[in-house]
Amino acid sequence: MRVALDATPLIGTRTGIGVFVAELLRSIQALEQEGIDIEIAPYTLSVGARLRGKTQGAWVPIPAGKAATVWRRFKGPRIERFVGGVDVVHGTNYLVPPSSHPRLVTVHDLSFLREPVAASVPIARFDRAVADAVNTGAVVHAISNFVADEIRDRYAAPDVRVVYPGVHPRPSSREPKGTSPVLVTLGVTQRRKGISDLISAFGLIAQANKSVELHIIGPAGDDENRTNQLVGRLPASIAARVQRIGFVDDEERDRRIADATILVHPSHYEGFGLPVVEAMASGTPVVTTTGGAIPEIAGDAALMVDPGDVDALASALTHVLEDEQIRAHLIQAGRDRAARFSWADTAGGLIDVYDSFL
Repeated sequence: MRVALDATPLIGTRTGIGVFVAELLRSIQALEQEGIDIEIAPYTLSVGARLRGKTQGAWVPIPAGKAATVWRRFKGPRIERFVGGVDVVHGTNYLVPPSSHPRLVTVHDLSFLREPVAASVPIARFDRAVADAVNTGAVVHAISNFVADEIRDRYAAPDVRVVYPGVHPRPSSREPKGTSPVLVTLGVTQRRKGISDLISAFGLIAQANKSVELHIIGPAGDDENRTNQLVGRLPASIAARVQRIGFVDDEERDRRIADATILVHPSHYEGFGLPVVEAMASGTPVVTTTGGAIPEIAGDAALMVDPGDVDALASALTHVLEDEQIRAHLIQAGRDRAARFSWADTAGGLIDVYDSFL
C-alpha cells in the first residue's frame, strides 16, 4: 500500500500539528520495518521551503495558502502528478488534494470558527477546505470524539474516524525539584490558550506564595501584546518571577515539563491537548480546564476548572501547590491515563483506516 501524505507541517517552527506529522511518520516507518506493507510518499506545499531546499518528499508547486482555492476551482492537479501512483491520499492539516484514489483529511480542531477575529485569512479558509473535502467524498480523521462531533454538526460529514494522537513513555525528571515551585505552560500566546487568565491567576497566588515562578514556553501569537501588558501590570516583585522562554526544542521542552511542579494548560478550547498528556507521562501534576476535548483526554487525572475562571484557576493551583496528597494522586493518575495514548497506536489506527479503503 502506497500512501501520499502531506508533510508540509514539518517545515518551520514545530507546532502541535508538526509534532503529530513527525511522530506519525516515525511510527509508521517503525511498523514498516516490522513487515507492515506500507510505503509513505510525502509531499510538501511550501514554495518557500522549496527555495530553501527544505521540502519533504515531492514538491507540489502550489502555495499552501492557495491550495484549497486552486483545488476547488480547477479540481486539480491531482496529487498523482507529483508523487506517482498511490493507493490512498492523507491530508494531515485540513487540506487534501484531488485524487482518483480514496482520500483522508485530518481535522485537528475547529478553532478557526470560535475565534474568527483572531484567525488569519489562511486559517479562515480552512472552513471551506474541510467543507470541500467532505463534499467531494473525503473521509475525515478527527483527533478526538469531541472534534468528531463538531465536524458532524458543522459539515454533516457522513464518515468521520477517530484516532487519537499519542505520547512517548518518559521517565520522571532525574533532577531534584528546586526549592521554588515552578508553574509551566506551553503554547502560542493566542487568546484561546488562556495564558492571560493564567497570568492573572498567578498574580493572585504569588501574593501569598513568595517563591512560586511562572514559565511561559512557546512562540508569540495574536495575544502577545496583551500578555506583555498583563505581566507589566503585576507588582514588580511578582512580574520578576514570570519568565518568557519562547520556542524551545523537543529535548528542552520535555525537560521543562518533567521539572515543573505543575503543568498548567488554561486553554479555552482544545481538539486534544497534547501538553496535558505529555505532562502526565512525565509524572507532572496537571491543572487545566474543561475547554473542548480536554475532559475526554484528561479524564479524572487532572484538576479542571471552567475556562476563563481566574479565581477558580488560582484556587486549583494553590490546592495542588499546598497539598502533597493531591499532587501524589495526580502524578499516579496521570501516568495511568497517559499510558492509554501511544504513537504506535496512532499509526496502527490510521493504517487500519487506510486499509479500509482498499
